Amino acid sequence: MISFLGEKMLNTRWWDYSDKFLNINGRVSFIYCVFWGILGAYLLKIVNPKIDEILDWLKLKVKGNTIILKVLDIAMIIFLFLDFTITGIASDFYFNRITVENDLPVANKEKAIEKYNFIYKEHEELANIIYKFWGNEVMVKVLPNATIMLENGDLVLAKNYSPDIKPYYYKFKK
Repeated sequence: MISFLGEKMLNTRWWDYSDKFLNINGRVSFIYCVFWGILGAYLLKIVNPKIDEILDWLKLKVKGNTIILKVLDIAMIIFLFLDFTITGIASDFYFNRITVENDLPVANKEKAIEKYNFIYKEHEELANIIYKFWGNEVMVKVLPNATIMLENGDLVLAKNYSPDIKPYYYKFKK
């Protein structure tokens, strides 16, 4: 679902399993489903009881004053929502910047150019903030495998347009 929304809203893919066995449109792969299933079972059987113990301990510490736990819950929900929203907006800035600066043939290119000019040419203060917090180096490290869908349906890695920036991980050769 997230892959589909990212593709439709941002014209990008965060992952692509097209070259994997038994994949569905490159979004889901049999082997990854198996590993996610094993991880889920492990989390439910081993990790979740530990978290339940911590929560029980926390309940004893607050002794019926559940308002503290509710405030913590609400704060965490707000934090996660803000993180999700900011990541989406930063991704949009990044993909738009890569598309226009490298003259990539994408769908709705006129709209991308218009947005790029509005942000990076007409509002220098906004552009400086974007470059400071969501420049290419940050975005390559946060989204190292993000792809941009070209007008013909081909996918290109966004990090290919910043080859001097290395992601946080090491990719082993096959």
